[in-house]
Amino acid sequence: MKNNYRLIGHTIICTMVVIGLLPSVPATTFAEEDSSEKIVSQQAEEISKGIVNAGFEMPLEDEKTITGWTPDSGTPGVSLSTEKSNTGTQSLKFEDGSDKAGLRVLSEKVAVIPGESYLAKVMTNVESQTHNIVYEVHYYDGKNNEIKDKVKIELFGNLPKNQWTELKVFTDVPENAAYARLAFYSGAISLTKAFFDDVTWELAAGDVPLDRNYETPVNHGEMVQVQLGQASVIQENSLGENEVYYHSNGLPGTFSVLDAETGELKFSQVIADTEALWAMTVGSDKNVYFAGTADGKLYRYLPEEKKVEELGANPSDVWVWDIEASTDGKIYGSTYPHASVFEYDIATGKFRDYGNVKEGQQYARGIAVTDKYIYVGIGTTKHLFKIDRATGEKEEVDIEGHSGQAGMIENMFIVNGKLLVSVGSITMLVLDLETNEILNTFSYSNMISEPSPLNENIIYYKFKNELFQYDFELNKSTLIEGIPLLPDTVRVKDMEWINLSSGETVLAMVTQYGEYIQYNPTNNTVEFIELDISSQAVAIQALHSGEDGKLYMGGYQRGLSIYNPFTDEIEVNIPSFAQPEGIGFLNGKVYYGTYVGAIMYSYDPLKPVDLNSNPNFEYDITDHQDRPFTITSGDDKLFVGTVPDYGVLGGVLAIYDEKTDTWSQYRNVVQDQSIIGLAYKDGKLYGSTSVWGGLGIDPKATEAKIFVWDVKTGQKIEEFTPEIPGIDETPRMIGELSFGPDGNLWGAIDGTIFAMNPDTKEIVKSKVIRPSLYNSSKWLPYRLQWAPDGMLYTTLSRKLIAIDPETLAHKVLVEDFMNNMTVGANGSIYYALGSELHEIAIPETDATLSTIKVDGEILTNFTPGLQKYTVSAKDKTSLVAEASQPGAQVNIIDGDEISIIQVSATDGKSVKEYRVHWVNKPEYAVDITATFVGKKNNIIEKLLPNEKITANVEVFNKQNKNQDILMLLELLNEEGNVVGSSQSSRTIPKNKTMKMSSKLNMPADVKGYALRLTVWEGKKIKENMVPVSDEFIIKN
Repeated sequence: MKNNYRLIGHTIICTMVVIGLLPSVPATTFAEEDSSEKIVSQQAEEISKGIVNAGFEMPLEDEKTITGWTPDSGTPGVSLSTEKSNTGTQSLKFEDGSDKAGLRVLSEKVAVIPGESYLAKVMTNVESQTHNIVYEVHYYDGKNNEIKDKVKIELFGNLPKNQWTELKVFTDVPENAAYARLAFYSGAISLTKAFFDDVTWELAAGDVPLDRNYETPVNHGEMVQVQLGQASVIQENSLGENEVYYHSNGLPGTFSVLDAETGELKFSQVIADTEALWAMTVGSDKNVYFAGTADGKLYRYLPEEKKVEELGANPSDVWVWDIEASTDGKIYGSTYPHASVFEYDIATGKFRDYGNVKEGQQYARGIAVTDKYIYVGIGTTKHLFKIDRATGEKEEVDIEGHSGQAGMIENMFIVNGKLLVSVGSITMLVLDLETNEILNTFSYSNMISEPSPLNENIIYYKFKNELFQYDFELNKSTLIEGIPLLPDTVRVKDMEWINLSSGETVLAMVTQYGEYIQYNPTNNTVEFIELDISSQAVAIQALHSGEDGKLYMGGYQRGLSIYNPFTDEIEVNIPSFAQPEGIGFLNGKVYYGTYVGAIMYSYDPLKPVDLNSNPNFEYDITDHQDRPFTITSGDDKLFVGTVPDYGVLGGVLAIYDEKTDTWSQYRNVVQDQSIIGLAYKDGKLYGSTSVWGGLGIDPKATEAKIFVWDVKTGQKIEEFTPEIPGIDETPRMIGELSFGPDGNLWGAIDGTIFAMNPDTKEIVKSKVIRPSLYNSSKWLPYRLQWAPDGMLYTTLSRKLIAIDPETLAHKVLVEDFMNNMTVGANGSIYYALGSELHEIAIPETDATLSTIKVDGEILTNFTPGLQKYTVSAKDKTSLVAEASQPGAQVNIIDGDEISIIQVSATDGKSVKEYRVHWVNKPEYAVDITATFVGKKNNIIEKLLPNEKITANVEVFNKQNKNQDILMLLELLNEEGNVVGSSQSSRTIPKNKTMKMSSKLNMPADVKGYALRLTVWEGKKIKENMVPVSDEFIIKN
């Protein structure tokens, strides 16, 4: 592996390579469709040093054969064209009009040098694409056998239309490779029209690689388990059975069929390429139709046969947001990223593409169907259209006060001649279908019911944890009273009326978390039924090592988990927690920045999980913000950088001051750019940006920036684009940032690493390790993590790369695509691949302790990653510490107030320092033990509503005299004020133990309350009382 990336002339001809371009398809699909027989000649031949006919200007060899390029047999659609060209007069026209078979064209053999690195480039001009265009490099050995596990592919989705764009593939040649070929491919299910020109194949210069060996990675398994589904429907099937259909998010996801009366699982099947699925409906044939977000395929479940079948890919887009069924045997879908609509004819099995609905928009979201029209909602600028089902003619429906505003129209329903349109995540408009007049507005949780069988003018909907009905005749919403609170889940996925086997008619509803509720309007009762759905592992979205050495992780779309690397246990898993984008730490607390809406939460690792208070809501970053990807801290302040909402440019810098418990925020610190990197030092905050904003809008800026912020004044000092020597492209995305042990500010730009003097802003060192591709996330920072021995580990180019900060020599440790990694307290490298956590141990850098003991007992709350402790003890010399790694050196420096434990790892470089703060242990005259019990003599560990709690105390008087004791039990509210109390007192004889008790009734709402027990000298409350024990606290 090379230490830097620099292109040089290619003069060696001993070996060769094949390069190809294709529309998007997984590598496994390519391998199945391709074979070495198709592309490798068995005859000896001279191998070209470069790409033959790289500019497509050479004449045809005959009427059809393109010099230097070979289409796969049976895949027409490749030709020379003068319609467009980047240079010269011709280009390669690539047109795949079939969703059944992919189109592929391959170069002639090109020479390679085993063990070296190359950069393949091509200019492309896309007119249309439903899936990724894939640029591939295939390698072959000396016997013309393809080295199939070394195929290099890069996927390019949603490319700019009708303009020339450069595509790049950086690749390392296998040691057993004899040649390569390049290829362009469209995938079996895609529809693509594009032009290619000016193909290049360049050798990267080599230098001395990083000379360091690493241990084999260990897979610790799946980390974040959630029960989350974004698509579900309920129906009475053609057999008369009530069923719930639910797709669980996962890698991949699972489609389940459940009994709608008992919750029992009846059928389940894993569906490939459906990590998240939003679109599901019941067709007029009573079969269930659904489509995912990865391959554009439409699926059908047949309840009578208990079978899932694949119907093919829609002709519009890979991501399907919503589907809706007509009464006459059609299925209609809305898609991203081309804001298109498609039709599927159940009878004929054929698709129809209605095309882009609104030029310049990417999202077609909510969809509703009548006998004549398709209504479709658009984003990231709100528009409502109706499409004539027969002619395909599109007409905009103006919504006064909403059309043309930033945002989405996510849901639509047609009921009783009214069009219900969501113009916000919780805001529903009631429109007259003929006049478009807004008749009313109400807040709802993502779904409404069909009209009630008891009154066709009434529909039902949930908002927060309450059920409402809307009366179209009265044009009025009414709260349903007298029923239990419903789950406060944001999204209800379906609400349907079903007739139970008991003869009752109920409204069945299912939420995104698989919560299933039945409401009976006749007797106004609610029943909660548990669905037999197992949790699924989701991709790890965020990963950071905490101040306590534990690994804090967030899941894609949902979920939080905490992994203890010292015990190899997942200690916490909260499936319902919002999707964490960034994770930061401040003074013992963990802070999560979550999507949607850039909501900040805090978590205290020393307290038990409580879904109402730990994690605790901290702050809503407003002003159209959505994703807080970067979080850092310093001087008792937390700093957060965000990416804005869909269709919006310009992020926010949010700052939390822990001392004053206040938040402040600043929009457009760098105009129209998102903040994706933050680092703090000496009163200054250094930030870096991405030119990209929310999805669905093109950048205005062309250069990413670094800015410097004066934290005290709340003012930006300066902003600039760093001048990186030899960088291949002007930076469009810089981040993250991190101060290194050398005092320099280090940063990442796609495949480039650099270090900047923070005072002079001079780039003191830099290296282009990989070319700038910008073909992955435009927001997620490239991680920079410092190891105990001073090494730098990073996800440059979305690989795991080790860098020596002195020489910039580097080594690629893991070639797999990755977004998240961190360095643990033990020096190990942890990284996420999909839903699994992996570790590369570096034991020689592990300077952690395995135990700290005082008076022969392990410290309370000890964990090897936590380096500060406060201890009450008489004998400070009883401090004992043991290193985790054999051979590591431990040195204890005793002090009156602080003892320092220094640990030196076996590499002689890595060190860690633990501090034990000593506090005087009070000498009380009595010993106290206390327990708290409820009405049924059950042990109470947290406050419970309406419970009568008794505090039972045993008091041992150690003195040679009698002692008066006062026991005080107090109830404190959220503000810490006493709202209830009781007391008891007695005289304890010398050297005797006696029992005391006191009781308090808890209120109906104990949220934020605490119960405090204190024991004092004396028998009456008075000023300057002397405590005889530490206080005891119980919280809710």
